[in-house]
Amino acid sequence: MQRKRVRELGLTIGRLKTGRLNAITDVAGVIVGHKTIIKEDVCSGLTVILPNQGRLAGSHFAAGLFVFNGTGEFTGSHWLEETGTLVTPIVFTGSHLLGLVHHYLARATRRMPLLEPFSNGVVAETSDGWLSDLEKTSVCYEDVAEAITTAKDGEVEEGNIGGGTGMMCFEFKGGIGTASRVVSCEAGTYIIGALVQTNFGRREELVIENKAVGAILNGEEVPLPWHTPEQAGSLLVTLATDAPLLPSQCKRVSKKASLALAHLGTMGEEGSGDFFLTFSTGNCYTYDNEEAYDVKMFPSEQLDVIFAGAIEAVMEAIINSMCMAETMRGQKQRKIHALPLERLVEIVQG
Repeated sequence: MQRKRVRELGLTIGRLKTGRLNAITDVAGVIVGHKTIIKEDVCSGLTVILPNQGRLAGSHFAAGLFVFNGTGEFTGSHWLEETGTLVTPIVFTGSHLLGLVHHYLARATRRMPLLEPFSNGVVAETSDGWLSDLEKTSVCYEDVAEAITTAKDGEVEEGNIGGGTGMMCFEFKGGIGTASRVVSCEAGTYIIGALVQTNFGRREELVIENKAVGAILNGEEVPLPWHTPEQAGSLLVTLATDAPLLPSQCKRVSKKASLALAHLGTMGEEGSGDFFLTFSTGNCYTYDNEEAYDVKMFPSEQLDVIFAGAIEAVMEAIINSMCMAETMRGQKQRKIHALPLERLVEIVQG
């Protein structure tokens, strides 16, 4: 079967309405770019997310980070926590590329007029070292620049793309996934979208719509990539919303979004690096402003609808990352199988 998103399979995740594209780019101004690197023994790359059509020079956005499990690296997090603001593009990549990407991102902020010159860029990683030979895996400045300059709104490519190229999820092929939700309350109607890079979970844990999908498939002819996994990997999540959230509220949304892992049956193991970053386009802070200025604050007592949208968007984005990923062979002829879509439909609808 051709790879399809979970809703294209006739399956519905959660109860809330999706945005027009069911993607993080449903939030106005948010753009996404990828650079995929596939060559002999290398399956890697990077993915970037930017607000404001990439115009970050002079414009900062409220943001908040939650670390569900910290076996990983997320550069720029100390500044983000200190100030509650997002200053640079968000980049997802492989673990051993993080230092290089951070270096080249700092260079890009000084070369690209739309970006704020800033050295403490936001780069996060999950490990693609099972499929990609880390001795041969590298990036250059042009790779980072390409991902930023080609970032666009509209439909987002998913699966084996960008930073998700060499990733695995619930011991199936994983990668990049996205989804969105429309949320309404007395304060208004807003969009919350998620983009994920999935590289976590054990096969037997996977639950979709209360069906033990992983346990059932474990007993069928869907080979595991290994006999005894050494560890269960990591998850990166970026959430964007046009709701006018303050930094502390963004952090609360990030924290609540981690409940998506529980809904899908996994706990976030000791060896997993699970990071959730939320930013709001509803409040923009102008750098070097000489006067005090007003910001909007979403009513905290109505945040439950934002929480619900975040959880559902992350759940569906994770599932989309598997549905859209294709079976891949990497270094040493290692092979990771894609989630079988026909069986997924039969199990969930059965």
